Amino acid sequence: MKVEDIETPALLIDLNLMEKNLRTMKEWLAGKDLRLRSHFKTPKTPIIAWKEIEYGAIGVCAQKVGEAEVLVQAGMKDILITNQIVDPVKIDRMINLQRYSKIQVIVDNPVNVKCLSETALKKNTKLGVLVEVDVGGKRCGVQPGKETVELVRQISKMQGVEFKGLQCYAGYLQMAEHKIGFEKKMEEIKKVTERVDTTKDEIEDAGFDVETVTGAGTGTHRYEYEHYDEIQPGSYVLMDASYKPCAPWFDIALTLLATITSTPEPNRVVFDAGGKSISTDYGPPSLKDFKNTKCTIPSDEHGMIHFNESENHFDIGEKIEIYPSHLDTTINLHDKFYAVRNREVEAVWPILARGKFV
Repeated sequence: MKVEDIETPALLIDLNLMEKNLRTMKEWLAGKDLRLRSHFKTPKTPIIAWKEIEYGAIGVCAQKVGEAEVLVQAGMKDILITNQIVDPVKIDRMINLQRYSKIQVIVDNPVNVKCLSETALKKNTKLGVLVEVDVGGKRCGVQPGKETVELVRQISKMQGVEFKGLQCYAGYLQMAEHKIGFEKKMEEIKKVTERVDTTKDEIEDAGFDVETVTGAGTGTHRYEYEHYDEIQPGSYVLMDASYKPCAPWFDIALTLLATITSTPEPNRVVFDAGGKSISTDYGPPSLKDFKNTKCTIPSDEHGMIHFNESENHFDIGEKIEIYPSHLDTTINLHDKFYAVRNREVEAVWPILARGKFV
């Protein structure tokens, strides 16, 4: 089947570009004392996670227990859940996965750790935990330094859990150049890495081993990596229009295929993909292969292209490709990817972790 035969709206992956991104990451990692733990919350598709393993990743990150369950069912053996799991029902589900895979989770509160410990003991297992450090994002995490040391000390006194290291993810800096510029971003990254190093030193001075420091995403890993044992990029494998300027060495491999359904004005056409098909939380999407055009998403089922009629022309039934501004939230709207090579559909991949909110 050719791309032109796909019913729209549909998500396409350009396999040549995806594989180029995988090679780019592998080549950059070569010779470095650094591991790649790719993040599953972006592609949500086990076959892509397995491709990342093929290209050198040692395991994957997941953001939800439901995502981890999909990965375990797909045979993945090394999973870090980069979120606090506090609901007793979810904790039970998560620890049950230990029978089939190595599961680790991040923590930032002794009350949560106690619950994890008690559940693991009941199930006759031990759960690896990493302490999340608030390196500046003001989201989750313990404050760097002595507060982190104190939580590590409390973990060491509990059975059923084992301190494995630190989660130090500066999510707020991944695309910070859009807001504060590259120079300021680099200044903030320096502050982050100083917090990471100081906290690790204080933990080790207190007599505890820090096996792993993990963190760093698509937009920061090339500047932070010397302070980490693992990096956690997710978007790099497919990329989107917002991330591209922050990591220009990766290519945008994901597009939304849509069909022109109406040409109501000489300088405006309508396509069959609205808010239910493409997210706009990072701004409007952009059109591939056409210059001097502007896309808007005015409603659930309709998108529009605004253009100068002297420069561009669109016909009823014509199929177009659109770059999402945010791939994570766009992918979560779809059931499958069309994996395309040289305009031919090579495979159709179900997005098995789509909608896994728990």
